[in-house]
This record gives sequence, structure tokens and C-alpha cells, in this order.
Amino acid sequence: MPELHPSTDIVIPDAVPSSGFRCAIPNDMRYLRHNGQTLEMVCRAAYEGDYDKLEEMLATGNEINLFNGDLNQHGPSSVTALHVAAMTGQLECLELLLRAKADPHVKHRVPFGQDPEDGKTALDYARDFCWDDCVELLENAEAFTPFGWYTPFGINNNAKQYHCWGWKERPVKGFFSNRPGAAALAGLDPAKCGAGLIMPDGDDHDVAEASSTISPLQTPLSVPQEPPLPIGLLFPGQGSQYVKMLSTVRTIPRVAAMLEEAKQILGWDVLELCLSGPESKLEDTRYCQPAMFVAGLAGVERLRAEREEAANRFQVTAGLSLGEYTALCAAGVFSFGDGLRLVQLRGEAMQSAAAQRKQLMIAVAGVEKPKLQQLCEAAAKAEGSAAVCQIANELFPKGFSCAGTERAILELKTLAENAGALQAKIMKTSGAFHTSLMALAEERVGKALDEMLPRMSPPRHTVYMNMTAAPLRPGTNPKEVIQLLKKQLTNPVLWELSVRAMIKEGVREFYEVGPMKQLKAMMKRIDAKVWSNTVNIEV
Repeated sequence: MPELHPSTDIVIPDAVPSSGFRCAIPNDMRYLRHNGQTLEMVCRAAYEGDYDKLEEMLATGNEINLFNGDLNQHGPSSVTALHVAAMTGQLECLELLLRAKADPHVKHRVPFGQDPEDGKTALDYARDFCWDDCVELLENAEAFTPFGWYTPFGINNNAKQYHCWGWKERPVKGFFSNRPGAAALAGLDPAKCGAGLIMPDGDDHDVAEASSTISPLQTPLSVPQEPPLPIGLLFPGQGSQYVKMLSTVRTIPRVAAMLEEAKQILGWDVLELCLSGPESKLEDTRYCQPAMFVAGLAGVERLRAEREEAANRFQVTAGLSLGEYTALCAAGVFSFGDGLRLVQLRGEAMQSAAAQRKQLMIAVAGVEKPKLQQLCEAAAKAEGSAAVCQIANELFPKGFSCAGTERAILELKTLAENAGALQAKIMKTSGAFHTSLMALAEERVGKALDEMLPRMSPPRHTVYMNMTAAPLRPGTNPKEVIQLLKKQLTNPVLWELSVRAMIKEGVREFYEVGPMKQLKAMMKRIDAKVWSNTVNIEV
């Protein structure tokens, strides 16, 4: 970790605009022209970890692409570029911003009526999100940066920084002022002005309209008030449903509200189907996926009632196939309503793709992965050139599900049994999920995800994703979520690797949140010690 010392070679230029400090990295091209490089663009590069773009704007660019604004000013979402980089753990970007003389003592702006002393520094955000390397860097930066040197307009960096409504002084998109009376000068109605929202297209929208179109970067991230606990929430997918589920949680007030909202969104009654069946309808992908999504989130509410800190302060989460959507909703990436609409479309799209050709899935246990891949290739070859047969889910050691065209999967069943498989059982699913046969569904779901992006937020908890078995950390750009969800439909689910990665991260207590105990049963095969600390939250 590099040490920071008081800089002797950085000179703040004398000939700077009246707002004071701009950027301490010398560049003769700076201030030569107004070029449209905004603070929001700097914040976005820091947020996404786009080091090359950030370096160009702060250090190496020319008069066209250098940022000429005040690096320490607060952006539209009440934070500075240094805050944003600290939220998302962008260590290299933090180092560059500090070299440019971003002041680590500056706090985020708080809503009027709150104590400005409660504002957070970049170091506070790095601690909240457990970015240990960033914490060390920022601790050094605070120690070696003189307190109070940054004084825009004569106001020191610990002055009252209220994040009042950004009054527009003129009808230019993205131009705001907190100066009292500016709204009246612009002919706007102060009653329609809410704290900290960016009005799109320079129009005088009300708060509700603005909040529906605001981008994730423009809204302050929801920072946990307390550090996360070494707890993981696991959400099951299609196949764990059963008639009578939701019977034990339907009276929980927040669950009752979800069920009523679900009825309005879906046009059918989730609770009635879950309680009364028939089982054949509940197994139908179009109905099963929304029902399982609701059931998983209902389980979260039961967990909240039984152990609130586990529901609020879990460290990681993951979901098997459809359960990944439930996990993302629990992590705050999208709302219950948006998630349910997306899952409804996903179920319909997958059902439609399954109807294109005869497809099957099979559960295979007791065969090593390389051998099973060979058997899949042999089964596909037996059917012919149009056949599909591949591993769809890697669930536990020597435990898989495979999917493909009907004839190839039936052939695989015979081959697996002859190879000594402990199990080779045809599954009750309507299609070959997580294979190339879901390409049509991927296209439909992908379009819906793209349309939903402006309403999505960065995760507030770490989410391990099916396709990569890698974590998406708090503050991750939702665009990354979208790309992985698109590919999830046609690529294998790496469940065993995901669970092992969560255990390696230090999670020792897991809750299977939803119907049945399939994920807990898999945990016993993955890690028997952790299995003893895995609890099922029945719904």
C-alpha cells in the first residue's frame, strides 16, 4: 500500500476561475476552453473504475477532454468523486483523485434539518462497504492532508454543507444552484422541489416523476448503518415449489401487502394457486417463477421477524437460477414490483422457447464433470447435427443437471446409467433451461432488462452470480447485473463454485430462504461443516 506524504511538487495554479481550487495535477491545456466535461462524468468514471477515462479528464487530456471544474465540489447526488470511488472500492481511481488533490476531509451534504456533522467522508464510505485497502489509503490521506485547506468561496471543508434542492437558475439541463431565491428567479414552483433529485431534460417535473427516471449514480447509495454479519441468504429456484407453500407466512403484514401487489401486477392470485393448486399449474414455468419469486421474498420477511439482523445485515446472497432474481431484489437492485414483472416475462419467454422443440432436463449424480461432458457429446452425436445436450447446473460434487433436445437427453440417461451414475432422473421441467435452446428467451428478457436499467440501483449487499460464481460488490454498476442476467439463460449455473466462494469469503451461517430444503441438501455435499449452520426458512 503506497504511503501518502505532504506533497511538495503539486502546485495549485494561480490563474483559476473564481470558485477556487480545480485540479492539482499540472497540465498546460487546462482552462483553455469550455469543453463540456462535467463533474458527473468524473464521478461516473470513478464509480465504474474507468481509470483511463478518469486519468484523461484529470491529468493527461487536452483542452477538449480535460475536466476544468472543481474536483472537490459535490455532485448532484450530494457526494464528491472521492466519495463515489470509495463506495465502489475503486482503489486506483482513489489514488488518482488524491494525487489530483481531492480533499479526503470533505463530507457528503446532508438534507436540510440534519446535522452537517453527520455527513460522511470518503473514508466513512470505504469502511461502510468494507473496502479494507481503500480504508488504509484514505486513513493515510486524511493524516497527511491539512484540514481546512480547501475553502471554496471562503467556506472551509467542514462548513455546513446542506443538500437542499438544486434550484435551477436557468433552463439548462443539469445546471443547478443552491442559492436562496434562485427558483423564483427561474420561474419555478418551490413546492415542487425535492431534496437532491436531478430533473431530466431541464423540465419542471415533480419529485415523483424525477425519481422514476433518475439514474443509479444520481441517487445516494443506501449505506448499511452497521457492518455486515458473516451471513449468507440463499434463494431456491424452480423445482422447489409445492402446493400449500405461503400458508405459514401469508398473515405477515408485509407479505400480505406483497401478495396484494402481486395480484394487481400478474392478473392472477399467487396465494390461491400456492394454497390450492393444482400442482400441474404450479409446475408450469409461467406460474411457477412468479410464485417462487414471491415465496422467496416472503421468506425474507419471516426471517426479519425471527432474526432481524440476519435479514438486514447479511454479507452475501445468491440464488439458484430463478432464485438469482430474488437475491438481487433482496440486495436492493430492483423493487419488488419491477422484479415480479421481470420474472413474469422471464417465465413466459422460457415457456415459449421450450415450445419450439421437444426438450428435457435430467439430474445426474455420481459422475465426474469431464466424464459427463463426454457423455453429453456422445448423446448429442447420437441424435444428429441439430441436437443439444449440455450441463445446465453444476450443483454439488458429482451432482449436475443436464438439458437439451428430447432424444439426446434420453440417450444421455442410458449412457449415464451404463457409466455407473448413482442417479439419472428425468426432471419435471418444461424446457432445456440454461442452454442454447433458451436463446429466444434471452433476447426477450434482455430487452426488458435494458428498459429497466434506469430504475435499477447498485446492490447494497454482495451478490454471487450464477454465470461466473464471482461476487458483485455493493455499489456495482447495474449494467454489469444486466449483462450477467442476460447470459444466465443460456449458460450453466455454477452453484457449487458460488457456495464455495462464499464460504471462502468467511461466511459461516446460511439461510435457505424459501420453500423446501434442496439448497441445504446440496450444502451437505459441498461442505458438511457449513451444512450444520444452514437453516431453512420455510414458507
